[in-house]
Amino acid sequence: MEQVCFALPIVSGKTDDARTFLRALDGPRKAEFDRSERRIGIVKESWFLQHLERFDVLIGYMESSNFSESLLQFARSRDDFDLWFKSQMLEITGVDLNNPPPGPLSEQLSRYEA
Repeated sequence: MEQVCFALPIVSGKTDDARTFLRALDGPRKAEFDRSERRIGIVKESWFLQHLERFDVLIGYMESSNFSESLLQFARSRDDFDLWFKSQMLEITGVDLNNPPPGPLSEQLSRYEA
C-alpha cells in the first residue's frame, strides 16, 4: 500500500472556506466522497490544517495501492462530486486537480507501524 502526503498552501482569506469544504466530506457529502474514493482506489484519506507564521496549509494524507493511477483517474473524472471537489480545491489552494502539478510528492523519510 502506498502512503502519500502533501501540503497545499491556502489562498489568503480562504482558511474558513477550507474548514467548511472539508467538514462537508464528513457530513452532507460523505456518501458521495465514499463512492468517489472507492471508485479511484483511495482506501484512506485524511486532511489537516496547519497554521504557519505567514500562511495556512492543507496537509493531505492518502493510501492507495497505486496512487499515480488513482490521481490520474481523479484528474480525468467528470463525476459531479469529483468536479465539485476539484473546484473547491482550486478556489481554496489555487491548485487545479484536473491538471495536477508535475513532480514528486513528499518524500517519506520515516515510518512506524505497530
